[in-house]
Amino acid sequence: MKRQKTFFIFKDLIFEVKKPEISLKQIRVSEIKFENEEYKALRKKFDEDLFTIEKKPEGWFIREKE
Repeated sequence: MKRQKTFFIFKDLIFEVKKPEISLKQIRVSEIKFENEEYKALRKKFDEDLFTIEKKPEGWFIREKE
């Protein structure tokens, strides 16, 4: 019998797991990694000396510093 892979999809994140279960910690760690990648991409477009980049439940908020 061929070994099959198990995948979970949660909030647009895809997890490959060895066991047919996934822990809350795995989900949270992946969410943080994903947010960090988004933040890095935004920092390339918006200079942090001129803009404030903030993560809120609705999404990313970018404001010009005064």
